[in-house]
Amino acid sequence: MKHFKLIYFSKKEKVQLNISKIKKTEILSNDDVGVKRASDIIKSGGLVALPTETVYGLGADATNPKAIDLIYKTKGRPSINPLIIHVFDNNYVFEIADKNELAEDLSSKFWPGPLTLILNKKNNSKLKIAKNALADLSTIAVRVPAHPVFRNLLKKCNLPIACPSANFSGKLTTTRFEDVLSSFSGKIDAIIDGGPCPIGMESTIIKIKNQKLSILRPGKITEERLKACNYSLQKKENNKNIIAPGQLTSHYRPNTPLRLNVKKPKKNELLLSFGPLPKGTTGISLSEVFDLNEAAMNLYSSLADLDELALINSNDTIAINTIPNSGIGIAINDRLKRACS
Repeated sequence: MKHFKLIYFSKKEKVQLNISKIKKTEILSNDDVGVKRASDIIKSGGLVALPTETVYGLGADATNPKAIDLIYKTKGRPSINPLIIHVFDNNYVFEIADKNELAEDLSSKFWPGPLTLILNKKNNSKLKIAKNALADLSTIAVRVPAHPVFRNLLKKCNLPIACPSANFSGKLTTTRFEDVLSSFSGKIDAIIDGGPCPIGMESTIIKIKNQKLSILRPGKITEERLKACNYSLQKKENNKNIIAPGQLTSHYRPNTPLRLNVKKPKKNELLLSFGPLPKGTTGISLSEVFDLNEAAMNLYSSLADLDELALINSNDTIAINTIPNSGIGIAINDRLKRACS
């Protein structure tokens, strides 16, 4: 079993680290042996970064308040921001959340998959989800993931797993093992190497009210797909209270400032293009063939690479081409808007 110990890490300036507080972070394979070790760590109250079909997550036992505290502390996440609770199947979902007909119908169509539902918490459940995981709300954000490694982990743990994105609060989401390693080595117990995440965008979050759906966070499950299944949608309420993850105004930020809807980059700007990278520019293309799904998959990893390049080359900003605001492009634009806030 591989181990990685962080001795010194700095992107902008020298940092004095207290070596006594640095953990030995285990690097785990994504086979049964690695997943079994990850399961043992989670059941003992530890933190494990792991791949999902959406983005990398930071997983802990959702019934263990101390483990949940570790998530918030490690990420620097505000305690008012609830966590998504991941479970193996619908039986677990309706053990911790109240049933309703619309939720059951959605679950039959989109689970396992990149959809999170905001449901009323079940008060008489035998599985006691930690209050701090829910930010003391009466609702619960719940998802049944599709990624085979995560599903294997849930099966082996036989526990609900709280699993927010594996990034520092407000900073870029991670979709590659190496980015998780760079951020969290020495800070968590283990990381499962699952390669790149296939969707690359956080799950769609939906709230159900009065037999209608409202999208609180756009993602792979789009408004068009929901309407095609004959669901009624209503506009998201302008509620200042946070009832689900992904609602903070400022989020998903690289260190380098972004400039959106750019046709031509300025001098000393890097370019994140949609379509082929123009000659004479320095940057990365999200998709040379104008594919929005490919662009979503590449968004965070491309921003991470450009952020590093901007540091090395002393570039002022990252310019980003206009992204079509349709399909999963709506989710891409949502993330980019928050990254600029």
